[in-house]
Amino acid sequence: MVESAKEPGTSETDDSGISKQLNELKGLNIQKEKIDASYREVFPKVDPYFVHDIFLRMREDPTYKDKGPMYTVEVFTKEGTDTEESRRHISRTTGMAPAIYDKGTHYVTHMRMTPEILKKLNDFEHVLEIYGTYTGTDASIGPAHDLGDFRKRYQDDGRQKNIS
Repeated sequence: MVESAKEPGTSETDDSGISKQLNELKGLNIQKEKIDASYREVFPKVDPYFVHDIFLRMREDPTYKDKGPMYTVEVFTKEGTDTEESRRHISRTTGMAPAIYDKGTHYVTHMRMTPEILKKLNDFEHVLEIYGTYTGTDASIGPAHDLGDFRKRYQDDGRQKNIS
């Protein structure tokens, strides 16, 4: 018996009537949630989008394999932290001297970023949050974030979600 070819755009369904395509999309969503949770576990102070962007760019562009892509990196520290100590730590870790904003709690550096450097910044006890904006070979864009920006993105906004 010869099966007829399905038309493009039609989906197969399983016994319960749920489309195979919908199950695949749900599976992708579950995998995305797992990787986001892994990013938050390893880099709890870093915007997960920044972590993902670093890994993606390093994987896609072989020129970034060892040295990492260029980012404007923003590090927020606790109020009352010794500004000079934080500046020295960031300079030693990144090899770049940061510009300092917001009364010594916001440090901005234009640099090549790797997961290893990001982990060292994340693990510094005085750091609250870290953001990064890809710049390629362009100059730094300067400070672009406020403390709490990425956490706001992950808060429940109270809207009814359709998860069918």
